[in-house]
Amino acid sequence: MKLSRTGWNNVIIFAVMAFILLINVTNNKIFSEDENTSNTEQATLFGAHATILTLTFYPNVTIERIGKTWRSTPATLNEQGLEQMMRSWKHSEGDTVKHPPLLDEKMALVVKVELAGQDEPHTLNLYATDTELLIFNRTTLVWKSFPLAIFSQLVPNEIFSV
Repeated sequence: MKLSRTGWNNVIIFAVMAFILLINVTNNKIFSEDENTSNTEQATLFGAHATILTLTFYPNVTIERIGKTWRSTPATLNEQGLEQMMRSWKHSEGDTVKHPPLLDEKMALVVKVELAGQDEPHTLNLYATDTELLIFNRTTLVWKSFPLAIFSQLVPNEIFSV
């Protein structure tokens, strides 16, 4: 097969374009967002990319983001304890509960969470049962279930030792 120089250039151009198209198609299949990734994001309380600005335990404890560190008012936890607690708030994953049990709202620990880029804070009711921690987000009306052991990471005892 004899082609001129221009003909070979066209063959090379089309071959490179086909190769780029092949790479893009296979790359989208490999790195596309599958069901597991979207479920993980939905399983966290606020989403993977949410930034917590303020966490308020009613009636008396407030934790604020100051730059990249945290400050507690009143100062009940050290900086490392606050960092661990806030990491737990951001990364804890639980299951969505479709049919929550009947719980007494008076027994809930009320927590308000202000997130970056959102006008209204999220109001959470935390219920520690015998077997699990249930969190009701009154802003989004979503129930989440967590292992009971996570409660001490989200709400350390030092928070209420005022």
